[in-house]
Amino acid sequence: LQAAGVAIGTGSDLPAAPQLLPGAAVHQELVALVEAGLSPAQALQSATRVAAGILGRDDLGRLEAGARADIVVIDGDPLQAIADSRKVAAVWMDGAPVALEQAWKAVDEALEAVASGAP
Repeated sequence: LQAAGVAIGTGSDLPAAPQLLPGAAVHQELVALVEAGLSPAQALQSATRVAAGILGRDDLGRLEAGARADIVVIDGDPLQAIADSRKVAAVWMDGAPVALEQAWKAVDEALEAVASGAP
């Protein structure tokens, strides 16, 4: 598809599959895209600027003046090993740091709720 010029964007089918959580499932998609033949850089672009372009959002998917200040800092090199995208060291949303410990606790609680069959 990419060779034919089709834009490949990353985005989980939520809430179609309740065991997929925003953010966590994207890492699975990145690995799958690399396994399907995209380079790690192309896979990362599919989750950033390409996805923003598909959505018609010029304020997302890029690091420059006028864009949203959403940043994920990775403790690794996802350009060499796409699975390193899971090694999230810090996150900023709208220019403010995210309390990762609280965020991961919320993810764990959501996974437990799904596993127990809770709505």
